[in-house]
Amino acid sequence: MKTTTLTKLLALAAGVLLTATAATAKVNKPDGGNVIISKVFYSASKGAESGNYAYGQYIELYNNSADSVDISGLYIGLVESEAAATAYSVSAVEADEDLKAKLNGKVVLKQLFQIPADTVYAIAPGTSVVICNSAIDHTSLAKTGHDLSAADFEVKTSNTKYTHNDAVKALTMVYSFNSSTDFMNLSYSGPAGVVLLKNNEKAVDLENTVFARGKDKGSQYVVANLYYCVDAVDILANTAKGIDETTKRIGGTTYDGGYATTAATGTYNGETVCRRTAFVTHDGRMVLFDTNNSSTDFMASATAQPRQYDSTVAGLSDTTIVIPASGYQVVRTTMTFCGPNDLFIVYLTGNKKNQDITYNNLPADSVLIDKGTYIAVGQPGTYTLQLSEAQPIQRVPSNLLTWSDDDCKELTGGQATRSIYKFCNEPGNVGFRRVAATADGKYNVATFSGDDRLYLTLTADMVEAFYAANGAASAADLDFIHWHGATPADTVAAVTAVSAVTASGTVYDLQGRRVVCPAKGLYIRNGKKFIVR
Repeated sequence: MKTTTLTKLLALAAGVLLTATAATAKVNKPDGGNVIISKVFYSASKGAESGNYAYGQYIELYNNSADSVDISGLYIGLVESEAAATAYSVSAVEADEDLKAKLNGKVVLKQLFQIPADTVYAIAPGTSVVICNSAIDHTSLAKTGHDLSAADFEVKTSNTKYTHNDAVKALTMVYSFNSSTDFMNLSYSGPAGVVLLKNNEKAVDLENTVFARGKDKGSQYVVANLYYCVDAVDILANTAKGIDETTKRIGGTTYDGGYATTAATGTYNGETVCRRTAFVTHDGRMVLFDTNNSSTDFMASATAQPRQYDSTVAGLSDTTIVIPASGYQVVRTTMTFCGPNDLFIVYLTGNKKNQDITYNNLPADSVLIDKGTYIAVGQPGTYTLQLSEAQPIQRVPSNLLTWSDDDCKELTGGQATRSIYKFCNEPGNVGFRRVAATADGKYNVATFSGDDRLYLTLTADMVEAFYAANGAASAADLDFIHWHGATPADTVAAVTAVSAVTASGTVYDLQGRRVVCPAKGLYIRNGKKFIVR
């Protein structure tokens, strides 16, 4: 594993919540991989002078994607924290067939909160949302105190020991196991698991509760359906006896295959569990680890501050590709990857409803791209790609590009009527050339050698839909599909100021959406592609 240390200060600015009008043009809803639980300061601290100090606990959410995300209505659940003998742990549920049948893979929560759904709360890429019980500056009150005065949401508890900040918006309490516990009840030692759930009425069934199995047997918990989970972190206690992995509450590997914990043992140790950094884009936006395994994704820190993350990039290894004179090269990776900002990664989509193939152009350093087969576009030369152990941010929904490991490929059965187009990578002649017809007039057989194995298959309906846009007289004449995506020239065109961009014409992203304030990346203006650097 290679670890690269960056020289930039990678602190995030405060005040990240935006209205819908101030957010970037594209705003998504929370989904797996874009909004993540990035920090949980559950362990609390010793007081500045003496005693224990628990009022500065907080949870931080992070937009790990390249687009703004609307978090309005997002649920935040705190997993029950009973002692091991009476917990709703995975091991305890597995040992009780009746309980296992009742829960059916769901997780038990002691509290449920919700981001208000009264308006759009859009968070920009690479920024955080801080949620706490007391939105004040705790730095002088605790040995490990954090300044939470600029928090985004505060639980307005009736407990007078918590000082409130009237300028900070209230987090809605939906359910608590105890009516007097109307603050975030993060267990100081752990377990202190947190789940994020979509704003869906099926995410949590408030009508069907389960009784606590331990000292609070009169209390009731709610059950969350992890099918609607956006993110989850299972946090276990680190005691003098070690970490008891049988106390995990979140089972399987889909949501959290591991757990986070502090490095120090016991309570009030002042440590925060926070995500490691997977890579940093050229404009300083951090992409954090998200493998759905908190043992990999999280570390413990006694110095972590709200909206700041470690400047050490971990879990990367390097590989190189050579762009030939044509400016195009096939990229095949078995790991998530990213690259330099003067390289574009292209994947192709299309169907018979389209008039042509769509070339989806991703600046190589904008997101962590899923493993697969792509075409890299850039000036001729050698480029370094960084392979990451982290979960991809950009998942390709469909891809026409195919790679043959065999020397010969023949489409048979229902695919026998499809046409094979092999990638042609010659200077001045880049695109996809249809293979020669067989004796019976089909184009369904291709031979390959060396690295010349990239091809796409088109149905007869797709060929019929695409021929005109590619300069052919008819579908039968569509022998070559010329390249319509990013070109090497795109990687050197530059616009240095956003003001110059917006002053010279309407700007669109590559999906045709109008962009008011474009960030760095590839855009279209007056029918031509250009780069904002």
